[in-house]
Amino acid sequence: MLNQGRTILAIDSSTERSGVALYDGDDFSELTWNAGRNQTSTLSVEIMHLLSLARVELRDLGAIAVAIGPGSFNGLRVGLSVAKGLGYGLRIPICGVGTLDIAAYPHAASRSPIRAFVRAGRGRAVYADYRHRNGRWVRTTDLRNESFDAVTGQLTERTIIVGEMPGELAAKLGDESFAVLPSPALRMRRPSYLAEIGYRRWQADDTDPLESLEPIYVHGAASSASNEPDAKTAVRSKD
Repeated sequence: MLNQGRTILAIDSSTERSGVALYDGDDFSELTWNAGRNQTSTLSVEIMHLLSLARVELRDLGAIAVAIGPGSFNGLRVGLSVAKGLGYGLRIPICGVGTLDIAAYPHAASRSPIRAFVRAGRGRAVYADYRHRNGRWVRTTDLRNESFDAVTGQLTERTIIVGEMPGELAAKLGDESFAVLPSPALRMRRPSYLAEIGYRRWQADDTDPLESLEPIYVHGAASSASNEPDAKTAVRSKD
């Protein structure tokens, strides 16, 4: 059983592939499902389902971690609304984590550069690059929203390609000599990654104000804005 008051709930509804997880520093429980565009009707149901399976009550939660994008308008809106509602109602802290940070997180131990993707629709993808600097992994580029054709042919060194992408783009990238493309299961985001990132930040007292936490949409201005690597959302290696 997960520890009461020391458990974080992670919510990732950035895209049609949604997930929730619980983590207390030792044990995980998680659920993922293809929500399509029905996050409004499925997210709260799956949260309660997970709590029931893990035998955890809402009052046992100590913090919330939520994916803030880039992602779809409806998915992020629902996820942020539920996360903020729980944060307000339970009076517990919240940690917002970048969707691409979640995808890159489990590959940090490799020490190779990482390029993380999320679908943007209509033959486009949003992506960013990560590198190991000063003892941790950080995002080193702006978020880029480009067509599949523009994305390919850019790599000049061995780079791990991760995240959510259609088969067409995976095939294009897989043909590049510098691309290291894990299997689909290994390059997908998991809510347990978000839970672990959020838990570390929570324990370090590095949380976000509820009022100012905002989503990043794949088609919004923020998806192409200049963003310096943020220590709060840095992908931290486990060593």
